[in-house]
Amino acid sequence: MKTLKEIAQAAGVSMATVSNVINGNYSRVSSDTVERIQAIIQATGYVPNQAARSLAQRESYVIAIIVQASEGENIFRNPYTAEYVGALTVELYRKGYYPLIRFTDDFQEVESDLRGWNVAGAIFNGSFSKQLQRIHSLPSIPTVFTDCYFRIPGINHVGVDDDAGGQMAGEYLGQMGHRQVAFIANYLEDSEVDQHRLQGFKAGLKKYGIQLLEENIFPTPLTAVDEVLVGKTLSKANAPSAFFCTSDRVAVQLMQTLHKMHIKIPEQVSVMGFDNLPIAEITYPPLTTLAQDISQKAHLVVDMLVRHIRQKELPPERTLLGVWMVERESVKQLLSEK
Repeated sequence: MKTLKEIAQAAGVSMATVSNVINGNYSRVSSDTVERIQAIIQATGYVPNQAARSLAQRESYVIAIIVQASEGENIFRNPYTAEYVGALTVELYRKGYYPLIRFTDDFQEVESDLRGWNVAGAIFNGSFSKQLQRIHSLPSIPTVFTDCYFRIPGINHVGVDDDAGGQMAGEYLGQMGHRQVAFIANYLEDSEVDQHRLQGFKAGLKKYGIQLLEENIFPTPLTAVDEVLVGKTLSKANAPSAFFCTSDRVAVQLMQTLHKMHIKIPEQVSVMGFDNLPIAEITYPPLTTLAQDISQKAHLVVDMLVRHIRQKELPPERTLLGVWMVERESVKQLLSEK
């Protein structure tokens, strides 16, 4: 196992040049030199000592990823969170940083941990609205929030245009001839993302003169144990012909329930999701959904955070990503009214 100094001698360059290559600072090194150094590193099996690197440079290369979750909840069972945290991890490695993942809904614990871990920065995924002011009181730790609606200036944020996505869903179902519809949330009371998607959905429906009835707004998922509730909803005089679910996960849960009840999709009931996760392509039938670019979101989040770690005087940034429709087979075109 060679040392950094020996790698530099073998490549005929300075230790600083080798360090730049290891840390991904390729702009300071020619492409030929980068390839030569990487070949030597690979051939010798050299592994950088990250602890020594941090001490020597008086820098931390650890990024805390704080995911809002209740006590004991395995958040990786949520396919969106698994996809997003995985994408964040890939982007952090590319930048020479290392993730430390924390699931919690208690900011008092987060505040203590962030200071104790000596992290370089933190990424918050979830609303954390009630604790946002305290989180913002950590000026020495650069942070980026995702999918968080807030009214406090000076916070870095990357999100999705949830209102526009909800509106697209409402307009799409209107165009497809659906006049009685329903909305199913993840957790409507606590999720501002769900609230904005509902707000946009109502606006999209309104363009077609459609009113979303309060009795057809479900604040939590209709899982397999809710077959009775689904049955009651679909047996009403003005039963919804389509459901817009605020996530693909919820849409899949609804589809499972409908399949157990021998209700055909989309012949009898149409279903829409949001996120365009890989699972949307393998449902039966494949799920029509609103897509967001989760990999691009992760890239923008990490890029923004690293900028603020390296240049702490930068003004706060806010980026909002668009969404688009992915039409598959779970929504039926109804005959237009004459």
